[in-house]
This record gives sequence, C-alpha cells and structure tokens, in this order.
Amino acid sequence: MMKYSKLKADLMDMFDEKKLHMLPEEWGFFNEFDREINIIGYAVNLTEEIIEKARQQQIEFLVTHHDSWEFIFGLKESCSKMLEESGITHAYFHAPLDDAEFGTSASLGKKLGMGGLEKVMPYAEIYYGGVIGEIEPVDFNVFRERLTDILAEQVRCYQNNENPVRKVAVAAGGGNMTTEMRIAAEAGCDTYVTGEYVLYSQQYAQHVGMNLFVGSHTNTEILGVESLVQKLSGDKEIRIIKIDEPNY
Repeated sequence: MMKYSKLKADLMDMFDEKKLHMLPEEWGFFNEFDREINIIGYAVNLTEEIIEKARQQQIEFLVTHHDSWEFIFGLKESCSKMLEESGITHAYFHAPLDDAEFGTSASLGKKLGMGGLEKVMPYAEIYYGGVIGEIEPVDFNVFRERLTDILAEQVRCYQNNENPVRKVAVAAGGGNMTTEMRIAAEAGCDTYVTGEYVLYSQQYAQHVGMNLFVGSHTNTEILGVESLVQKLSGDKEIRIIKIDEPNY
C-alpha cells in the first residue's frame, strides 16, 4: 500500500510538467482525499458500468485514458456522483498518454515489434498521437494474425498493396482522419493501424496504396493504460486490476 499523495506525485512525474499545464483539460483528478491505496484499477473509458465494476472489486484509485465524455449528455454528472458515492478517486490522462514514450500508440507499436519509433500526428502543437516504425518484413496475413492476437478481437483488414508489411504507422484510438493518414503515407508507410475508420479512411488508404488495419478504439489503447499503471505500481505492494470493458 502507499499514500495517495505519493502515488499522485509519482504519476505526475511521468509526464512533462510544462505540457500538462499548457493543456490542463487533457488530464485531471476527481474525488481526491489522502489515504492508503491498496488497489489500482485501470480501463480506457469511464462509464457507470466501469465504476460499478471498480466498486465491486474494492478499487480505491481508478486510472483511465478517457474522462467521461461531456457530449454524451448526462454521463459526466452520473459518473461523478457514482465515484463520490463509491469513495473512488479517479485520474485520467488523454493527450499526455497518447504522447508518452510508454503511451497508447507506442505501446501497441512495441507489441507489434516496431523499432525506431518516431512520434507523428501532432495534436495542439505540443502532443503527438501516433508513431511510425519498422518491423521485420512479414506477409499481410501474418501481420493480421499478429495484430488480432494482440488486440484479442477481430480486426478489419484492407490490403492495398502486394508488398510485405515493413513500415507501419500506429494511431491508436481515433486515428481515422485522412489528415493523420496523409502523414503516414507521406512518410512512406505501407501499413496503417488504428482504432476507428470511416468511408474516407478506406478510400484514402486505397487511393495511396497503404494497407489499413482497424481494431476497436478501446483495445488499441488499453496497452498504454496498462503500461502507465505498471510503471506507477513498480515494486510497490499495490495490486493492479484491469477492468473488463466492451471493445468499443
């Protein structure tokens, strides 16, 4: 166990303080009070279902990638009430975790065997949401199986060239914008991995001859949250629990 104040300080130290203060809306804490923390829970999203699961598992500190979305009308108010009633402290890191060396896209990229990772896809001019790197060349279907195993879900696959997969861009979560995909294409990537897609994503990938792999928003980002809480817990005598959530 460890004092919450110490855990919070350790968590804040994982990120660039200057960047945090430039975009304070991209991270935050709620329902804070100092006490001993024995169990940390983690998930990508914050919903009533996730908070209830955290309560049932006696989680005291819940760490997520997303806050509850204000444009899902009424959700934030409902989640705040549940966190207070359950006595659960909550922290979320959105853009800072996307940007981190241990973050969402980087963690998935490393799992895929990508080396020489370079941050790409700038957000608000201070954070980056994606990474580019290279893997040992593999067949399209071998790469598909690898990604499917990592994400533990069916992956949408669009093969748009006949070459082995070699140079890959990963934009975990909502990397479906053609402006982001263009960065990958212009960097010479033959393959693009993300967690959302629309009609334009498919058409652009086909237009430039770049393979497109699409998992779920949640499952492409969970590895980054896992990396965060593992770094936070370190060798402390604290239990960490992954909260099951739908693969939206």
